Amino acid sequence: MLYYRKLFSADAPRIEAHFLDLSPEDRRRRFHSLLGDDAIRAYCRGFDWSERAVIGAFDLDRLVGIAECVRVADGNAEIAVSVDARWQHHGVGRELVRRAAASAANSGAATAVLDYAPGDTSIPHIARSLGGDVDGTRSVAQIALPAHDAAGQIEELIEDFGAALAGAFEAALWPWRFAAAAIAPGATIDLGVAER
Repeated sequence: MLYYRKLFSADAPRIEAHFLDLSPEDRRRRFHSLLGDDAIRAYCRGFDWSERAVIGAFDLDRLVGIAECVRVADGNAEIAVSVDARWQHHGVGRELVRRAAASAANSGAATAVLDYAPGDTSIPHIARSLGGDVDGTRSVAQIALPAHDAAGQIEELIEDFGAALAGAFEAALWPWRFAAAAIAPGATIDLGVAER
C-alpha cells in the first residue's frame, strides 16, 4: 500500500538515498542535468527547510517518490518531482504534484510552475491532468492554484493526518507481511521457524 506524507529534516538520509537511486535518465529529468553522486549529496545538504515543503510517497518504509515545492517571487511556487522507476506510470507523480500544489496554495501562492526537460512527457501530462497549461517551447508547465482559504488548509491537515495513520498501520503490518511471505504453502512451523 502506498501512502504519502510530508518530509522533514530527519528524513534527509532517505531523500538523499532516493536521489542517489535514480537512474541517469531520471536524474537528468529531475535536475535538468546529469548530476553525479557528490553533487546530489551537496544538493541534499543545502536544503533550506524553512523555504520548502517536501512530500514523499512511501511503499512500506521505502521512499519511492518526492515532490519539492519552493516559493519563488511574484506569488509563484516551483515544484520538482521524482519517482522511482518501478513506480512511474502508476499515478504517483501526479499525486505528489497535486499535494505539493495544494500545499503551495495554502501558503498563498497563486501559480505552481514545473520546469521539465525537453522530451519529457510526464510533467506536461501531469500538469494538464490537474488543469494546468503547458508551454512546450519553453518546457514549462503552470497550474493555477485556488485562493488560499481555511477549507484548503483543513483538507491538507486531514490528508496529513490520514497519511500518518496509514504509515503507522503499514509499519505495524510490516513484520506480519514479512513472516507470511517467508512461509511457503505447505510449510510447517516449529517454534516460529518456517521449514520448507
